[in-house]
Amino acid sequence: TGLSGSGKTSLALELEKRMFSAGKSCVLLDGQNMRFGISRDLGFSAEERSENLRRAAEFAKTVNDSGLICLAAFVAPHKEIRSRVRELIGADRIFHVHLATSLSVCRERDTTGRYEAADQGEIVDFPGVTCEYETPTEIDLELDTASLSVDEAATAVMQALAKHDLNRIQRS
Repeated sequence: TGLSGSGKTSLALELEKRMFSAGKSCVLLDGQNMRFGISRDLGFSAEERSENLRRAAEFAKTVNDSGLICLAAFVAPHKEIRSRVRELIGADRIFHVHLATSLSVCRERDTTGRYEAADQGEIVDFPGVTCEYETPTEIDLELDTASLSVDEAATAVMQALAKHDLNRIQRS
């Protein structure tokens, strides 16, 4: 999880490559890509963001129940929905990495103009700008991608997963 522009998708893509190289089967779910398919009927209100994440959690649980690892890259701005996701999937099957990258860095990285549009009121309920982003406290690992490359962040995640039993988040 993390603000838009924190590097969630870039990190997830690198983790996907590394896990495949290590012989692990995984599926990548990205919040923005969900909106091109299963969640294309949703907007960006707090309720619709929560529904997008709920749908993703249901899909992730199905993937995990099939014996695969699900890498999920989502903003997930509210504690309540993150708690529901944890309950749905199972706390013992989630390894939560939070990218605690500052809002200013995320704004600098924005190539889509979404932060500027939020500043101008064109996007409402934009986490960190026009609505609150509740920083997660129930996390397994926190990284600041302002000071880490994608490679360094992926190495940190892989090392943390090695210390935890990766099989706890992947059913066999």
